Amino acid sequence: MRSVVLLALVACGRHDAPAPTPAPAPHTGNVVAHTTGAIRIDGDWDEPDWPQHAFRAQFAGDDGQLARPSSEVRMLRDDKDLIVALYAADENIETRDAFDFAIGPVSLHVDATGKVTPAIPGVVAKTGFDEGTLDNAKDDDEEWVVELAIPLAEVGKGTLPVKTSRCDVPKDGTQRCGHWNGTVTIE
Repeated sequence: MRSVVLLALVACGRHDAPAPTPAPAPHTGNVVAHTTGAIRIDGDWDEPDWPQHAFRAQFAGDDGQLARPSSEVRMLRDDKDLIVALYAADENIETRDAFDFAIGPVSLHVDATGKVTPAIPGVVAKTGFDEGTLDNAKDDDEEWVVELAIPLAEVGKGTLPVKTSRCDVPKDGTQRCGHWNGTVTIE
């Protein structure tokens, strides 16, 4: 019995086998995680990093409850860009629908067509729609997502304040607004 235990202890101390590759760290706190693969800025957040690693915050309404219609922000980073996804549930997507997004020194307005104002060098934006059509009140839309790539050289690193908001007028004609304000850390 002693020889078996001793043999097991000796075998455990061997370093012939390569160490296993560690899994990517899960998203923790308000740290904006580095991507594990390429993110294509196309208005679809179908890459695995969006649900698995992105910082995520849902918007709240003025009453402090989850905003209705639902909106959220997700953030990742790669070596050169902060990558942002802004989600909007929307039963009637119109060109004028938009998000306001500010992080650190960068403040921008992006509409449902992907137009960003003010124009910031290097910023790329694309919008994707799920069901329905832009500027057609006769159909029932579902949602839209805008993906943004903002150069880290513009945003900076460290712990940065974030403010993002959206107002929408559903088919009932009542304007509803939501927002998320907080901080994120970009390392």
